[in-house]
Amino acid sequence: MTAAARGAPAPRTARPAIALAIAAVTTLAALAVPRAAHAQDAIRPVTYRVKQGDTLELIAAEFYGDRGKAVFIAAENKLTRPRSLRPGERLRVPVSREITTAPSDTFESLAVTYLGSARRGAFLADWNGLSQDNSLPAGTAIAIPFTISHTAQTTESLTEIARTYFGDARNAELLRHYNQLERTSLDKGDVVLVPAYHVRCNPAKQPPIDAEARARRDHRRDAEARAARALPAARLAWTAGDFAGVVAQLAPLEADLDYLDTDQAVEAAVVLGAARVAFDETEPALACFKRAIDRQAQHALRRYDYSPKVLALWQKAGGPIE
Repeated sequence: MTAAARGAPAPRTARPAIALAIAAVTTLAALAVPRAAHAQDAIRPVTYRVKQGDTLELIAAEFYGDRGKAVFIAAENKLTRPRSLRPGERLRVPVSREITTAPSDTFESLAVTYLGSARRGAFLADWNGLSQDNSLPAGTAIAIPFTISHTAQTTESLTEIARTYFGDARNAELLRHYNQLERTSLDKGDVVLVPAYHVRCNPAKQPPIDAEARARRDHRRDAEARAARALPAARLAWTAGDFAGVVAQLAPLEADLDYLDTDQAVEAAVVLGAARVAFDETEPALACFKRAIDRQAQHALRRYDYSPKVLALWQKAGGPIE
């Protein structure tokens, strides 16, 4: 084994950026939730039975912690005119839900499943305080805001609708983009979707996550803990030219790359791939490099950090070099 084969110090990891294709791991396929079966459960309103003395405002305070959000319950139940609620009456109360990502999930794919359009992936990322430029590790908790349908009773502007639901006319532009509208008003009978991105539901009022989702979340925590121990040891082995040590530390993480944060996954895949190049294990090394690029497409290797053999295989996998 030559110095040229092992290259220089362990690769630096670029800041998270857009890499929305996450490789599916067949050994973990049992943990993936069938999307078609669970999508409806994740967006369905809960049923509430009215008690004596209830009003929409009191119910909104109970579910959202804000009486002013009663407008969403009224819209969900098509209560276009104020009226008293009857004890025993059943109302539909829209609530946001929390889902746990599976391998191969992206903001776009989740937006298709839960929000109806891949174009809403940016909204979903923003609602969760995440960057759409980041790939989504499996086992990540994602909040899905509820959406209600507003039907115009007469000609209405998006400004009026935004003021009604958000209390702020400036959100008219958000409504226009969310609904992919060219115009800024609705005719009578037109329907617009109103995403409740600003409504925070009482956790006690949300259904618990299912067993499969909980298993993915626990799996992610376990994988991250193992990576936190393995990566420092792998860096030391790499610096010492102990490629067998690198493989021994990182190979057990290979099946869990989808569950690691982007930085962890990319570093582990690149270092493991480079170590396998040293053993002339071309196909396994190429597979590692492709996994790294799937998680962070623009991650570049520095020319002076790696041997020509490593760089050539990295380029074959589709990775850039700087």
